[in-house]
Amino acid sequence: GIFFVPFTHAQQRIRFDHDVRPILSNHCWSCHGPNEVARQAGLRLDRRENAISKCESGRVAIVPGNPAESELIVRINSHDHNAQMPPASAKKPMTEQQRVILE
Repeated sequence: GIFFVPFTHAQQRIRFDHDVRPILSNHCWSCHGPNEVARQAGLRLDRRENAISKCESGRVAIVPGNPAESELIVRINSHDHNAQMPPASAKKPMTEQQRVILE
């Protein structure tokens, strides 16, 4: 039969265009992407310079090389429905593997 082998950094080199961009596009960009009208919290994740800058909250979504300080990682791993991203209302939950890839 088919079995699932957990994804680890050692098993595969993560590539932005192949591994990360599709996750962000599917789960994040509808609220944090190029559409200025739909954008929430002043956060734009489709452009690196915006993703690594301070948001309206004063937090930084992506701190390169430091997932523990990256608000995006904190939010995708949160169990608090008020903080968790993507929100349950989006009906696009991330898998554990997707969270590991983003981290």
